[in-house]
This record gives sequence, C-alpha cells and structure tokens, in this order.
Amino acid sequence: NTAKVFSHCPIPKGDRVAIVTNSGGPGIMATDTVVECGMQMAELSDATKEKLRSFLPAAASVKNPVDMIASAPLDHYQQTLETVLSDDGVDMVIVIYLPFLGLKDIDVAKAVMEIKAQHPNKPIVGVFMTKNEFFAKLSDMEVNVPFFMFAEEAVMGLDRLNQQRKWIERPITSPMRFDVDAEKAAKIFSDAAAENREQLTTGESLQVLSAYGIRVCKDGEAKNADEAVALAEEIGYPVVMKLNSKKISHKTDVGGVRVGIKDAEQLRAEYADLVAKLEAKGLMEGFEGVIVQEMVKSDREMVCGCAKDPQYGPMMMFGLGGVFVEVMKDVTFRLAPLTPEDAKDMITSVKAYKLLQGARGAIPAQIDKVEETLMRLSQLVEDYPSIEELDINPLMISDKNGEPIAVDGRIKVSLT
Repeated sequence: NTAKVFSHCPIPKGDRVAIVTNSGGPGIMATDTVVECGMQMAELSDATKEKLRSFLPAAASVKNPVDMIASAPLDHYQQTLETVLSDDGVDMVIVIYLPFLGLKDIDVAKAVMEIKAQHPNKPIVGVFMTKNEFFAKLSDMEVNVPFFMFAEEAVMGLDRLNQQRKWIERPITSPMRFDVDAEKAAKIFSDAAAENREQLTTGESLQVLSAYGIRVCKDGEAKNADEAVALAEEIGYPVVMKLNSKKISHKTDVGGVRVGIKDAEQLRAEYADLVAKLEAKGLMEGFEGVIVQEMVKSDREMVCGCAKDPQYGPMMMFGLGGVFVEVMKDVTFRLAPLTPEDAKDMITSVKAYKLLQGARGAIPAQIDKVEETLMRLSQLVEDYPSIEELDINPLMISDKNGEPIAVDGRIKVSLT
C-alpha cells in the first residue's frame, strides 16, 4: 500500500480527504477508516455542492462522501471528480467503483487516470471492488493512480502520505543537554567494570538515573534487616522493599519486590522471607541486601528506556509499563538522541496517552516532566555508548500531583 501511493501520488498539502463513490457502503467504510487514522473528512464548499447538484440525480448525496448512486454513468464520475478536485478544501480524493449497470471498470479507471494527469498536485487513489481481471489489465498498462480492492487499504495508503507530510513539516530542533552529576555516574560505571560486571544493581541503576536528574523515589540500600528498618523509619511508612543483587535483574520473577510494608515488624518478616526463598533456590550469589523505597501511590505505570539496535544504535522506548509492557505491547520507539519533538511524539503516539491526560478524573500527568525524563535518558545513553539495555519500569505517575517518578531501574553495559 505504501509503495503504491508513494509511486503515484504527491505529498498532500493537508489531511482533508474527499470520497467519491457509486455505493454508500464502501463510502462509509472509507469514512470510518479516515477518522480512525486521524485524518479529516473534507468539508465541501457550498459552491462545490451546488455544482454537484446541477448534474447528479436528486437521490445522490453531495455531502462528503459524495454518493453518486449505483446508476452513475461514466460522465458523472468525470464531472464529480473534476468538481471535487477543484475544491480548495480538499487535499486528497478516494474514488470508489462497484460494477453496476454495465459500466466497465477499466473505462472508469482510464477516466480517473486522465483526470489525474490534469491534476498532478493532489493525491488520487482508486478503490475498485471488482474482479481480479481488472488488476491484471492494470499490470500491462502505464498507470498514474494507485488502485486497491478495498477501501481500508486505500485509506491506509493515504495515511502514509499524510504521515510523511507531517514529518516534513516538523520543526528542525537539536537535542537538549542538561546539567548532570557526570562524576557520580562515571564512578558507578567504572566500579562495575572493575568487577567485570555487565549488570548494574538496582541501587546502582537508580543512582545513575538520579545523577542524570531523573526523579527517583526516596530510597536507600540496606545490607541487613536492621539497616532496612532504620531506612524505613527515615523514609516513612508505607515502604517498598526490593531485592538488590548483582546477578538477578528481573526481581519480580523471584519474589524480590514486596510492597505496602506498613511497619518494622512486617519489614523484618518480609526480609527474612526473601532471604529464605533465595537460599532455597540457590540464588544468594550476588545478593547485596535490599533497597527500601517510599511507596508511590499510582494507578498509572509507564515504561521508558533504551535498547541498542545492531544497525541503528540506541533506540529510545516509551509506553505502558508495569507487568503489562510485554502483554499489551503499547510502546513506541525513536532513534537517539531525542529532540523535544521526538519526546513529545513518543508520548502522544501510544494509546496510554489518554491515561496520562487524566482519564476518569485522575490528575493529569506532568507531560513536560515525562518528556524531560525521556530526553535525560537519551543524553545518558549518548554519553555512555557502552549501555546495551536500560529501562525504567515502572515510571509511576503520582496520583498526588502527576509527577513521573522512577521506582525501578535496570542498566546493562557492554564490557567490550
């Protein structure tokens, strides 16, 4: 679909689509797809409607989609298409044909192509819901219009053109640079390299994020239960306790995350249970103790991070996080380094954006802070090309004020 439209269509000047059809059903299907793709149905001018009324039968509809009805002869296709193309409020046109009353599909196609030659500046696509023999004939002809069997395919092709238009019109900006604690981050990476470790601990990962100005939840590392209780008293209950290990990166898989701890007694019990389970599974190697964190109240969990593509390098990622990241797959990617426009596009392009806007009375997320978080991560991976994988999961959106807070982090580096 993409190859077809880019081979035969110019880039449109806008996203307003007009539909010309001889059958109402496909016209409605095309309209639905236009809306689903985020484009607009063109508003035909009064002058255009008046001209259409001058030659179309009374039963026809001169609103968009223009339904010429099944009895439409060839000259109605020609006049209607010419009229609609002349409307300044129309950026793209879809011509739909269904075989009725002996009108030949190839004749309609030739007429459409002749008109296209006279109007090269607006994209025109054809939807010919006819026999396969029609498309076989087209393969032997010099065509200047892309033809499709179904309306949805044609609209999706136009949507690709529209995406390219929006990409071309984007303002050209440069990635932002932030003041960071470079010395602190460098020491953490060098210490891990000295121990020949690819995987930073959770505590180290969060410290790196904090050094780059990313808001992480209040936390601290504890080597034993007594230290954990002291930290919790300082942070304030309720707290979260997380496994801190040089060997284990996916903590939830081994029961290494304990939430909603309300007092010292429960904290000691959870600590003892964690150690017992690790010992039973033979996972004590690399055990560094635990991280005690403030418990951020949030029903909105996002994910952001980076993975290194072997061809393109670091790819930034953003989307719905928590345990749903691998199930829902509502994520988007952009090449690093990110510009402000890249960060904004990433956030608005995922379905979970509606949650960030504040669905069902929730406090809207601080979108500017989410954008900044992505750009600071982009700077981090640019400064340290050795980073192979990085993720913040979850990046919680506080129910209190919409602030994005990193409550867990994972960084893996290459030692070569």
